[in-house]
Amino acid sequence: MIGGKRLIKNNNYRAFRYGDQLEPGYMLQIEHSISSNQPDISSLITKSKEELEAMRQDSISAENKAYAIVVAAAEQWEQQAAVTQLFDMALQYLRTPQVEHTNNQWEDNPHRDGEQISNRVYKMNYDIWEDTKYNRETKERVPVAWYVSWNVYLNSPLQGHDVHLAGQRNKRYTDKAAAIKYMEGRKKAYSNLFAELSPPIPKEYRDHFMVHGTLLPGYVVEGQEVVKDTAAEVSEGGISMPENKKTSVLEQLSAAKSQKQVSPTITEHKKEAER
Repeated sequence: MIGGKRLIKNNNYRAFRYGDQLEPGYMLQIEHSISSNQPDISSLITKSKEELEAMRQDSISAENKAYAIVVAAAEQWEQQAAVTQLFDMALQYLRTPQVEHTNNQWEDNPHRDGEQISNRVYKMNYDIWEDTKYNRETKERVPVAWYVSWNVYLNSPLQGHDVHLAGQRNKRYTDKAAAIKYMEGRKKAYSNLFAELSPPIPKEYRDHFMVHGTLLPGYVVEGQEVVKDTAAEVSEGGISMPENKKTSVLEQLSAAKSQKQVSPTITEHKKEAER
């Protein structure tokens, strides 16, 4: 390499190299070099060393001026890239689809033998499966036990944010009626989560309903002052948001757990996740 300059700047905006636009978050890197396999220096070697040194300094000065122009352009570009990123973030926010839900109605679960219910914040499902044993006398399979599994999750519109809040797996009963009664009790215990289309979000889970630090439309965090959102009303056919501060969902879930033994609540699940 005969001469060249390198400009490397870290940023969180865009990267550009030789005409290619890359995704945000890359390193801004501009490189330029000049090289030749067979340089022609015949016109230079006839000059004295002093002359060449002086000419070289003039060339370096001219190169530095050109480089300063490139740096200034890169800074201007970086500032504009930051503006572009804000547009990208806003578009990502607006393009986030509404979460699918059952409108607080129990429906058949298409993925298992059971039911499911959901709204814009929570979802719950359960299934009861029958265990059978072959009876040699009657030559038929007869039921010997029933297993109940149920779960409560966040119903976040963001992919990968459906946090498991509570549930139990394969609780065994030898009487089908008892299994059904138990599940009806679980449904009643968590019915408070499905009283509103968009119930308040516990503070520790608000990030699961935010895009770039901004709460998605139609949602409210527990203890937060309610701001009427026209767009959300239109998209959801009129969302009824709570006017007053209500009992914390965590407190409600804790109360539900005290009724009957269940698997870890939201708080216990969070502690386990932090280990």
